[in-house]
Amino acid sequence: MSKHSSLRHHKMGGSDAEGLRNFWEKVIQEQTKQQEAEESRLSKSALNKLRQEWALRLERRARQVQAHMKTRDEQVAPLSIEALPSPDKTVA
Repeated sequence: MSKHSSLRHHKMGGSDAEGLRNFWEKVIQEQTKQQEAEESRLSKSALNKLRQEWALRLERRARQVQAHMKTRDEQVAPLSIEALPSPDKTVA
């Protein structure tokens, strides 16, 4: 008979059920404690702050580049024919 089949037929008494329940409550309590410790560690981490700072820097830089491109485009606007100097007809 395998180990698993003998466990399947085992009848649990009141103290066994209580022991099993206590075991799983301890497991859950330890996991909860570990999860809270990890969340606390992450909240104290500087990584989120650094990500926010870099996102802000990138956003500012993108706006600066867009403003520069807009200014450059306005300065290099195509000239109309009227804006060109007229050729001197006396030189020949």
